[in-house]
Amino acid sequence: MAKSNVGKKPISEEEYTTNKVLTVFSICLLGVLVLMIVQRLMDYGNTWATGMLVTRILLGIGVLGVLCGVVLRMREASGKRPSARRILCGRNVLIASIVLVLAMAAIMYLGTGPIKLLYVVLPVLAVYYLVYHSYAREFFLIAVDIGVGVGLMWLIRRALDSASYGWMAYAALGAAVVLTLVQLICVATLRGKNGKTAPRGKKVSVQFSRNAYTMLTITPVLMAVLVAAVLFAPAHILIAMGVAAAYLFITAVYYTVKLM
Repeated sequence: MAKSNVGKKPISEEEYTTNKVLTVFSICLLGVLVLMIVQRLMDYGNTWATGMLVTRILLGIGVLGVLCGVVLRMREASGKRPSARRILCGRNVLIASIVLVLAMAAIMYLGTGPIKLLYVVLPVLAVYYLVYHSYAREFFLIAVDIGVGVGLMWLIRRALDSASYGWMAYAALGAAVVLTLVQLICVATLRGKNGKTAPRGKKVSVQFSRNAYTMLTITPVLMAVLVAAVLFAPAHILIAMGVAAAYLFITAVYYTVKLM
């Protein structure tokens, strides 16, 4: 039988994006399961040493992944290995490995405390990745603003509960104000240039919808106000977070309808 000369059909951009999102969700789910096992082992004295051994092994795997990611990036930069529409490319391997190294290092030196935070961080990263690839860019930025704001509210509440770390509450408010000012400056600059910018001398056009600049101005200001409200009225943190959640829900519905 003659061999077919028809080449393999290249994967489309839509299929590649879908595969990337599914891969990120799968890795985050696997990460949560691994963290559950590690926490289970480290919660008991007779299995604590085994838990630490597993943590060290995972840390070593992460370090090897970082080295492999660097090598792949060098090969891709030199043109020896194509990176277009590859899930297993140097950048992806490097990012996943760095996250693994940081997570395992935190567990090794701080115990099981960081695991509870990672239970939230990993699913949130997966959701943000989905939002980035599925929604308009301005909604992704809005979601990031709200996520950062809620995180700062939580940090303020925890800092106020501790006599030694009360200063962190004011530092969190300062960070919210600085981030708000930076975003307002960036939005005003983009609006003045009609969404066009030139980082590193390369012209880039940021495609925002008509109401994007208004939303990107209102959102950081609202989050900064809510963060300040939590600092000066910590008993109302649930109300502040509820307002942030309601704002996110309304904007999510709005941008979901726009996709239809």
